[in-house]
Amino acid sequence: MPCEWSEVALPGPVEVGDHKLLPLTYGHVVLMERIDLEEVLNPVDYWAFIGICSRPFKSACRWIGFYLSPVGQWLYKHKPLPRDRAKAYSQAIAYMHQSLKTPELMTKDGSGSGGGAKHGAPSLQVMRTVALSKLNYSPDTIMDAPFLQLVWDILAYNEQLGGARIIAGQFEQGLEELKRRQEERENEPICKSST
Repeated sequence: MPCEWSEVALPGPVEVGDHKLLPLTYGHVVLMERIDLEEVLNPVDYWAFIGICSRPFKSACRWIGFYLSPVGQWLYKHKPLPRDRAKAYSQAIAYMHQSLKTPELMTKDGSGSGGGAKHGAPSLQVMRTVALSKLNYSPDTIMDAPFLQLVWDILAYNEQLGGARIIAGQFEQGLEELKRRQEERENEPICKSST
């Protein structure tokens, strides 16, 4: 299942290594993009990930200034990792993947591609603009908004306007049943009547 709204609305606690992380926020995603952190592959990436995702946005902004300094880069390159490094890395990657899963969509034409319109603005900016202008998010607090909740809010708003439909719950089950029936029909032998 791609993504459940209830998990997004009330995420559980997350620990990576020995560090408690906050639910991934829009601000966390912006900061990770700022430093080009896509995956946790080395000690510096690991500590950047922990440093960002364990703090609220404003605190993470202050921290990232030190992290990006030559002293910070040296320190985090040499700072000891948790004993089970492989487990810590895999937990970090799992947290990022789980926190960025979005629901499956079906476009108005029924293709399910969910591609939508292409914009010149970066997708994070488009999300911010929609959240501020249409969903009454506050410019003062949007950076601490849980990321997947923001995604669901935007997708639900788009669905209300007649855009792509979120495939979840009974709708998802109905589509799976239709697919199953279609496969059964395709696999049925064709009988020719003799006349």
